[in-house]
Formats: sequence, C-alpha cells, structure tokens
Amino acid sequence: MTSDWRNLSYDILAESGEDVEEMKKNEFPPIPDPGLLSGVSLSLKTNLLKSLFFYRSFNNRRLTHTAGIGAIGIATVVSDPKFPPNDFFTPERVFPVRLRHANLTLSDDRVLDVRSASLKFANVEEGGPLDLIMNTGRACPFWNGPTVKDFMASKAGKKELKEWLHKNSSYYYWAIDGSRRAPSSYSKLSYYSQVTMEMIDNECTSHHVRFRLIPADYCGHDDGRPDERDQRNYAEEWDVVRAENDTRAPNYLHAEFKGLFANGGAVHYALQLQRRYVAPGDSLEVYNMGRAWDPDRHPWLDVARVTLFRALHPDVTERLQFNVANLPSCVVLPEAPSFEDYRSIGHLRRALYAVVQKARLWKFNSCAPPSTGVSYRFTVDTVDTKQGGYDGDVHVIFFGSEGETGALKLHKSRMFGDDFGKGEKSSFELKAEDVGELWAVQLTLANKADGWFIGMMTVEKGGVSVQFPCFHWVYEQAIIRLGKATLAFNDSPEQQAIRALEKQARREMTPWQEWCSMPSHIRATLHADLARDYQFGDEKTADFYMRRDEGRFNYFYKLITEGVAKVFKEIQGYHHYNTFFHFNVGQNKVPSVAERWQSDREFGRQFLQGHHPTSIRRVVGKLPYNFPLSDESVRMVLGRNVTLKDEIDAGRVYIVDCKSLVGIPTATGRHVTPAMGLFYVNASNDFVPLAIQLDQQPGLHNPIWTPADTFNDWLLAKMHLRCADAQIHQINSHLLMTHLVIEPFGVSMFRNLPRVHPVFKLLCPHLRYTMAINTIGRAKLVGDQGLADQVLSIGRGGHIVYIKRCYSNFDFRRLSLPYDLAERNVSDASLLPTYYYRDDGLLIWNAVHRFVADLIAIYYASDDDVRNDDEIQEWIGEVHTIGFPQNDDDVDHHVPSRFDAIDDLVDALTAIVFTSSAEHAAQNFGQYDYYAYYPNAPMTMRQPPPSTRGATTTKSIIESLGGTDQVSFQLLTVWLLSTKSRDEVYLGQFPEAHFVDPEARVVIAKFQEDLKEIEACIDERNRHLEVPYTYLKPSEIPKSIAV
Repeated sequence: MTSDWRNLSYDILAESGEDVEEMKKNEFPPIPDPGLLSGVSLSLKTNLLKSLFFYRSFNNRRLTHTAGIGAIGIATVVSDPKFPPNDFFTPERVFPVRLRHANLTLSDDRVLDVRSASLKFANVEEGGPLDLIMNTGRACPFWNGPTVKDFMASKAGKKELKEWLHKNSSYYYWAIDGSRRAPSSYSKLSYYSQVTMEMIDNECTSHHVRFRLIPADYCGHDDGRPDERDQRNYAEEWDVVRAENDTRAPNYLHAEFKGLFANGGAVHYALQLQRRYVAPGDSLEVYNMGRAWDPDRHPWLDVARVTLFRALHPDVTERLQFNVANLPSCVVLPEAPSFEDYRSIGHLRRALYAVVQKARLWKFNSCAPPSTGVSYRFTVDTVDTKQGGYDGDVHVIFFGSEGETGALKLHKSRMFGDDFGKGEKSSFELKAEDVGELWAVQLTLANKADGWFIGMMTVEKGGVSVQFPCFHWVYEQAIIRLGKATLAFNDSPEQQAIRALEKQARREMTPWQEWCSMPSHIRATLHADLARDYQFGDEKTADFYMRRDEGRFNYFYKLITEGVAKVFKEIQGYHHYNTFFHFNVGQNKVPSVAERWQSDREFGRQFLQGHHPTSIRRVVGKLPYNFPLSDESVRMVLGRNVTLKDEIDAGRVYIVDCKSLVGIPTATGRHVTPAMGLFYVNASNDFVPLAIQLDQQPGLHNPIWTPADTFNDWLLAKMHLRCADAQIHQINSHLLMTHLVIEPFGVSMFRNLPRVHPVFKLLCPHLRYTMAINTIGRAKLVGDQGLADQVLSIGRGGHIVYIKRCYSNFDFRRLSLPYDLAERNVSDASLLPTYYYRDDGLLIWNAVHRFVADLIAIYYASDDDVRNDDEIQEWIGEVHTIGFPQNDDDVDHHVPSRFDAIDDLVDALTAIVFTSSAEHAAQNFGQYDYYAYYPNAPMTMRQPPPSTRGATTTKSIIESLGGTDQVSFQLLTVWLLSTKSRDEVYLGQFPEAHFVDPEARVVIAKFQEDLKEIEACIDERNRHLEVPYTYLKPSEIPKSIAV
C-alpha cells in the first residue's frame, strides 16, 4: 500500500447521512469530575468485567489475540538516546526479549483484522521488568470504561458492529486505522502502545510517553491497509475468510515469520517513544488513547534496536503471559480516579489481564496443552561451600538446535534444610519438547534473594550426556552454556546475544575504580561489597583474612607481647628474639635461619634463594659511578690474585641497588636508607657479600662497609641493606608486581569475557580470588592504620608514595620471566649456578607456555582469528586504557592495547598465569622462613645508618632494631601472609572442570605430567642441598593470588 492511502471513514459517514462535523465535536464527551463514589463505582464495574472475562476464559485459551507466534531475541538501547536518561533505558544496555505476534480476533491471517506485537523485556514466560502490548493503529477505538463496553457490545454481530461504527466517528476512524488485511508479514507492520504512561528520568522529572515498534527499515507506511471496499463494507467484511483471489494458507503469516529465521536469519525492529513533559494542570486529553499525538510536535525517538533470532515452539509461545503492570520503577501506569477517566484503560488492562491469565492457568495447566516430547535426565551439583545451598522452587529451560523447551519445574521439597543442600547431587526426570542438540540450560529461581552455588550440571537425552559447567553463584536467573569453549564469531546470533547479556550483567557487578595513579581495581571498599562470585569460599573465608587479622591477630599480638614482658622488659640479646615464638600459638616454630643468620654465606644465599629473589642483577662493564669500591677494600673476599674488574668481566659480581627508595618518607622514629650491596660468586659457588654502601652518594659520612670491618659494624650494615630490601620486596616485588598488576586482568576478564570463552576458562582459576584479597589488602594492609603502617619503615604514608613511584616505572614485559632474567643479566646458569628461582622458574614458565600455546591452538586457527575476536580485544583494550593508566611521568608500561597474533596472546597469557601462581609463590611463601626471626630481615630500623667505623655494639644494634611491638607485628604479619588455606588449589589441579572439550582435557593431562616431571627434578636436586629451595615446587604453588 502506498502513501496515497486515505482513511475514508469520515467520507463514508457523511455519505450515509451522518453530520460528521457534529459527530467530531462529540467524539470525546467531557470527562466528569470524580465524585465521592467514583472509586467505588470503578471497583464494582472492574469486578463485573473481571467476572465476565474470567468466565469467557474457560471457553477459550485467549479471549483476544488467539493465534500467535513467538520469537526470542534481544533489545539493545541506543548509544545516544535523545530522551532524558533514566535508570532503565541506559545507553547500550542489552535486554533479553520475547515477542508475540497475533491477530486480534480471528486465527485466519488473510482476513481484515488488527495485528499485535507484545514485547517482554525478559527471557521468561511470565513476569519481567517491562511488558509493552502494542497493536496496529496509531490510536485506539476505545479510550475509557464506557467506550470499552461499547466496543464489547459491537462483537455481538454485524448489525451491532455497524451500529458501533456509526455511534462515534472516532470508533470508525481508528477501527479503519488499525485494521490490516492479509499483510505480507508481521515484520513489515508498525505497532503502537496507544496507552499513555509516565516515565521518570534521573532528575526525577516526569514525562508522558507512548511507545511504538516499527521495522528497522520502516518506510513510513504499513502494507495491508484496508482498501476502499473494505472501508465501505467494514462491518460486512470483518469476518470474510479471505479475499477471493487470496489462495495462501490461513496461517501464512506464522509460516512466513518463522521462515525469516531459516539459515541463521534474524528479524529487526526499532523501538521508539514519543515524549511530552508532565506539567501541572495538564489536560486529561494527554491520556486519551483515542487521540494520536502529533509526530511533528512530539517526534518519535529511538529507544532500542530489537533483534529476534529464533521462533519459539508453539507450546512455549502459548505459555507467554503479558501484563501492562510489568513495569520498571521509572515507568508508571497512572491510576484512574473513575470508570469514565481516560486512565481507566490502563487500570482495566492491568486487572483483566491478571484474571484472564489466572483462569487460563487453572483450566489449561500452565496456559498450554501438555507436550508429548522426550525424556531429559537433569543432574545438578551444589558446591560444598558456606551457604551454597538453595531453598525454593527452580524452573529449568533447555536450549537446543531446534528451539527451547518450556519452563520445567524441578520438584524437590524438604521440611527441614535447603531443597538443594550444599555438597549434594540432585537428579530429575523431565519430559518436554525435543529441542535437538543441547547447547544451554536456563535456570530461574523463585527465591530471588537467595543464591545458589552450582557446580557441574549434566543433561542426558537419548542416551547422550552433555555437561554444563557453572561453578558460580546463580541469582534469580542464569543461562549456562555447554561446556565446550567457543569464540563469539563461531556462535549463532542467539548465542552471541547470550554472551552479551552475560557480559553486561558482570559489568554491572564489576565496576572499575581508579586508585591514586596506580593500577585500577574493582570498586569495593570491603570484602562484603564484592559480588559473591569474587568473595572467598568456605575454607578460604573472608573472616580468616579480616576477623583473624583484627580479632585473632590482636589476640595473638597481646599473647606475645604480654608473654614476652613476663620474661624480659626489653630486648637485650639476640637470644631474646626466640622467646617471641614461644607465645605465638599460630606458629611457634623458630625458623632455621635463627641458627645461621649472621654468616655472610647465609646472608648472600638468602638474596639468591630466599624470599626476594628478584632484587639482584649482574654488574656489567663497571660498578655504578656512585659506588667507588677499590680492589684493596675487598681483597679479603676476592683473594690476592684477582681484581674487581676481572671478576666483573667474568660475570661473577652482582648488585642489589635500593636507589628507588631515595626521598621516600618514613614514619616518625623509623629509618630506611637507599643502600647498595655488592655480591660475589666465589670459587665455591657461594653467593657472598663484598661490600655495602648505605646511601646513594658516597662521602665521608657514608663509608663503604665490607667484611673487613668489625663484626658488629658489618652486621649492622647488612641489617640496613636487608631493611631497605624489605621495603622494596613488600611494596614493589610482592604487592605491586603480583597483586596489583594482576587485578586489572581479572576485572577486565569478568567484564568482557563470557564463561564460554576459552581464555576465561583458562584464566578464571588463576584470577578468581585476586580481587578479594586485594580488596582486603587495600583496607587492612596498605590502608590507614593497616599492617604496612605497623611494620614498615616507610609506613604511615611513605608506602603509598613508593607504590606510585614503582608503578610509574612499571613495565608489563617484566612479568615475562625470560625477559626479566635477561634484563637483570642473570640468565646464565654457568655464571650464577645456584639461582634456583631462575632454574625452577624457567621450568615452570616453559611448561605453562606450552600448556597455554596448546590450549589456544585448539580455538584459534590463525592470527586472523585473534584479530577478529572482539571479546579478547575488548578484554586487553580495557586492561590497557583503564587498568593501567599512563600518567604524565610514567615510563611506557608496554601493556598491549590489542593482539594481532597468536604468539602475542600466548605470551601475555603465560605471563598472567605465571605471575598469579609461580611468581607470587616465590615472593610470598618464604616470608615466614626469613622475616619471622626479626634480626635476620628487619622491616623497621629505629636508628639511622652508622656513619663512623668502630662505634657499633650489640647493644646499639638491638636499639636500632624494632622494639617488642614491631617484632610482634612483623612475626604475626608474615605468619598470616605465609599461611595457605585448607582448600588451596595448586598449579596443575583442576577441581572445577571449566574445560570439558576432549582436546582440552588432553592438553591439561600433558601439563600435569610436565609438572610432575618438574617436581621430581626439583626434589632430586633438593635432596643434596643444605637448605632446599621449595617455593617453586608445583605442588607448593597456589594457583591464584589469595593471600
């Protein structure tokens, strides 16, 4: 039908002798002011209509819009809405939707009839946040209670219909406007909500709104509009089966609409609204459904793009229930004060839809005939974790290659305890439509406030069992994909939509927070602020890290300090430090370093094989200009036949340089110095200290200390170097270079990668708890009055300054172990033979790299696949732009902004996996062994570094070390940080089967074999060591950063 089409109703009325102008004047009689009994009258008349509709519903499945076809899809809010913002239609928000098209009266698609589109903003059969019920026709031929009664009376027969058309000129006009004969497709029509609602924006301003749904390529005109014959003979033509020349099937619209989805096709609509400000004294005419709003004064504004992917099974379509009462909080259906008021239509629809649906539910058992179908055996595992069970009704829907089943109730009820108890496996025999090859399961929980921690789900149909790994909390509703990992461009449009919905939901629960020119993190002040998926589990509970480091930690602190006080009033000798362990019920074992800590051999060994193995670097060419060390001063260590230059050229001289501490403020009464320490690999391959300079600038009051000095002078110099190294270790190497730099990858992963993505499956076990421990750490470790304030010389503010400084020099490439070793010139095992961190680390690194490369090769066939994977590009892009802000004074952080090759992706993933497991283990779990005995590695010095030789005594050393408070705090802090939980998951363990693909399982098995071989190699070497190096044994490496 072209734009020349005209509504002839006024002409037809005039030709029949009606005074059309007079009729127009009386189309909308004045609405009487509500009286005292108007509300009572409205209630009585509504109840009468409810009774009538309830009765009629027992004779028909639906009173109107009887024959429908449904479809499933998504609605995506436009990126730049032209209407005031509100909290529902937020830019680019994605909603799952279900749509139902139908004819108003008759099941024959060829007749003259009104067509409808009902749109539900949820993937459910009933309920949801918003239902829009729309019909063809810009306005409606009834607009209040009395006109509804007139309309219902017109259905009695042709005579009554003709009388109704001539009773009010608007009845005829809008009946013609909304009717369509034999349109080519439901998808080519426009649909109008007609009813006026109020939408409240974010500034609490109200707007009158109406909605419409039009084809995405709408030309401005519907086809199927009544021709002159239909308009003149409307009453007679209404129930004509078809036009004489129309030989199509009675349900051709349904068949045509379903066919649009063949071969991956989709149907596209645009949802729009008209808007008018709500002003005091507005005329009631704004609510009049019998008047269309002028589009020139109130233009249609785009709201969302609606994309439908698949037709619904007829049984599922029949179960769909729509109600105008389903509205978000920012959209209101105005209350009606009387039966005559224009707002009574919304009131009646809300009441009548509910009662009709209840009647259908009672008579027709869930609004649909029973389906013969096939049998499904559904099994669900509830994770054995605190409050992981669920008590309440559950409905499940199976998605398959041929559509979806209806909602199937899991019947399970207990008088006591959860219906689905933690640690339990529950199985159900279900019967439903055969939907072909299964690819997803949807769960809907009736108890929306209560979560359910689900592990693995399996569905068996026809002797074939498929797995759906969940391993996360489910609230209200979730769609769990088949366990096989997939990339988005290999998915169907519907599957891609589910990915988008999942990412949207997790973006809402995983907001970014910038933090003082440091790596960004998740926005959460307390552990309890995190979504439960990001919180610690049952054994690895938050109260272990929070209440114990407050309540129990303080209890232990009191035990130690009061117990020590009974033995001595102040520390007077090194033997007194052993006493602290006697009162630490958390860990009362004295570390073995207490027996040998004063020796140079042990001092050097700890820098090479201890808790901070990344501080050393080889001296190349010559010493730093500000370390003027002569051959004679170190002759005692080198021997008489070699020079320092000879040993530097031979690659046997190494340095620990703490220059990054220059200018960092310290807490009152505490000291730290930017020391430099020179080390040497002697003829016995021992790593021993050559010299220590306690400030960066040489001078008279900054002597270079060597083993040739007095025992106490040299011992105190070593303590100051160790204290400086401790600040760098705790703040840079441990906190920043493992905890903080890994978190942005986790935040972006949860925001941008769906669980079905292979990289999510790979990284999730390694990043799962990082946000939890870091949230606690920001509050309890580096926050005000945190542990850093108590134990570090640079606490009480200096540690924050230092984190910022270290971050300004952060280089992502340093997370690659081979790169870091090469950059520090410590790769050559022949020059540095007992550097077990390097040796074991490279074994782990290479195994992880092979594992990652083999996994990625399963899913990415070429570099083009990487480039075309929008999700992986969004993941790393957000890490680059938000996770690692590039400040003006920063070096280039070299964080990738995108990946263009498989090798680049594999290298980055290897660095993330290695850092969150092996690197963190090497930096963290040796802390008790080396820090617990305070003199060995003090984190606080109470006196400045010595400046003259020969003045140091044992008493002055002890006075330089921390007092009872600092010793107790340091002991308890490193005990807390070195403790592994009982449910720790170690590298190579996969208790949560995220990967179920057979090819991936083969790769995992090979990785586990590699780790076993590495462990055997390490164990064999350690059998011959005086002090075994165990921190990088695979069985000792936690899979993620969780402490």
